[in-house]
Amino acid sequence: MQKTILALLIVMCTTLQVQELQQANKQFDKLSQDSPVGKFLMDLAQIHAEVQGPLDDLKETIEKFYENLQESISQLDGEFQSKQAIHLKVLQNYESNQQDAQIDIAQSQDQLDNVLSRNKENIEKRLKQIQQNINDNRSNIQRDKLQRNQQKDQNVEHIHEHQQATTSIDEALSLVQGLSSGNIAFVEAPMKKTLDYIKQKVNSREEYAPLIDALISLSGTQDTKQIKELLNKLRNQIVDSMIQLTSDENDAQKMFDDRQKQLDSEFQEFQTQVNQATYDLASISARIDQEKEFTKQRQSDLDMYNNQIEMENNNFAAITGLYNEIRSVRLKELKIAEDAKNFAYSSQFRELLQSKLNK
Repeated sequence: MQKTILALLIVMCTTLQVQELQQANKQFDKLSQDSPVGKFLMDLAQIHAEVQGPLDDLKETIEKFYENLQESISQLDGEFQSKQAIHLKVLQNYESNQQDAQIDIAQSQDQLDNVLSRNKENIEKRLKQIQQNINDNRSNIQRDKLQRNQQKDQNVEHIHEHQQATTSIDEALSLVQGLSSGNIAFVEAPMKKTLDYIKQKVNSREEYAPLIDALISLSGTQDTKQIKELLNKLRNQIVDSMIQLTSDENDAQKMFDDRQKQLDSEFQEFQTQVNQATYDLASISARIDQEKEFTKQRQSDLDMYNNQIEMENNNFAAITGLYNEIRSVRLKELKIAEDAKNFAYSSQFRELLQSKLNK
């Protein structure tokens, strides 16, 4: 009975050892197949077993490898953080330049739309108004000259008519004065003709009409004294009128000359205004061209900054992707190294190595 129990215990122990050995083999195979790192560690363990090296040395080697992996991940993280800091600094500089360019463009466009363009429109309107003033000024000069010439011709004609009327009155006075017999019948016909001529010349002036009519009615009478008085009175009125016409003509000419000087002075002032407005227009146009060129340049700068930002983000995205990929691989390797380290410290590992040595 005791032999039977002992045999059962031996079989049970053997069975357990076989099961543990099979499990260790599976773990060994899994580590060898999961990654190059796992295969490297298991190959290293097998070579170590074949040369019958101390197991503690193998554990120390695996432990060192594990620590090196941890250190490489820390170094990778540090390098990435350094690159990230540089990226953020470069990006901040590009974005600052981008914002400056956007502000410059907005301010320049506002200056163009709300200041310079409006100023140019106002100057163009002012220049157009000044040109209209010049045209009106020249028209006024021509109109005044025409009116003055017409008025002067009329005044000269009236003065000449009055002079002719005065001469005729003098002839009539001579006829009346020259009568030796005192009989006006001898001069009735010439007198009537002279009075008709005077009436024709000064008929437009109503103040002469009563005297002329009175003289015509007396031309057939013997009252030479009254005729002479009326003729002298008419003569004096015509002379006074002629003097007044001459004075009016002189006054009209003086007013015309003063008006011409005023219009010429206004014309000179308008010319000065035109020159100033033309200069202002050229200046504002040049300023607009400069502002447009500045806006164009800043837009080109903005496009460049946008491209720089895009390229910088793309480059850093590539760096980040590569970093994540490498880190993921190394974390996986670290996990495998950790499993290998734990496996190396297990009793199954020792038995597995012993079994491989016994083959």
